[in-house]
Amino acid sequence: MQSAIGQHFDSNPVRRRVALWVAIAVVAADMLVAMAQYGDAVRLSFALIAFTIFVYLTDGNLNSLGLRLQPKQGWIRWVAITAKIAFCVLACIVVGLGAWSLMGNRLTFYNHAPAYVPHLFLHMCVVAPVLEETVYRVIVCLPLVSRIGLWMTVAIDGLLFASLHFVYGNPSPENLVGGFFLAWVYLRSETILLPIMYHSLGNFVALCFQLAASSYIHLNR
Repeated sequence: MQSAIGQHFDSNPVRRRVALWVAIAVVAADMLVAMAQYGDAVRLSFALIAFTIFVYLTDGNLNSLGLRLQPKQGWIRWVAITAKIAFCVLACIVVGLGAWSLMGNRLTFYNHAPAYVPHLFLHMCVVAPVLEETVYRVIVCLPLVSRIGLWMTVAIDGLLFASLHFVYGNPSPENLVGGFFLAWVYLRSETILLPIMYHSLGNFVALCFQLAASSYIHLNR
């Protein structure tokens, strides 16, 4: 399966190597910042710098970057696929939580005060999807896919995305599956908009679960 993502590097391997080193640097920096919990502003700064470099390295080629308003296959087809995707994601969450519980681990529920809900929504459903899709899809996938192919790129990208969540302290298996899936969506649809939308929707569902658990805890005190 061919993708227009990163094809601008086909004729310029030197720029592809530069892009690869930039990707390695920004992913390492992002994980270190996430581990140190410096906040979104620092992570966004690294992502913006790397993205600017990539725009230059691709000569502003929007198709190669995945900056298009419509998926390659059109919106209707992807809307039809969304229900199946949602079912698979929910199944992964249920299986992951069930396996975690069967292994003797306690399920941890976040206790969110109502005053923090707007901040959580902004972080989980807006900032994190845009930031992480820029780094772990655009920055990571571009220098890899034209060199090692789509499926190896998906594998590496998914592992890096899961590693980020391990650093977060959230080593749930659905993050690994989500990383594979979002990378595939990006390379298949050739637009970064779809991964951002799916990422935001997944985080919104997670936030709703957290708020429901928090309410349950308060009601049963």
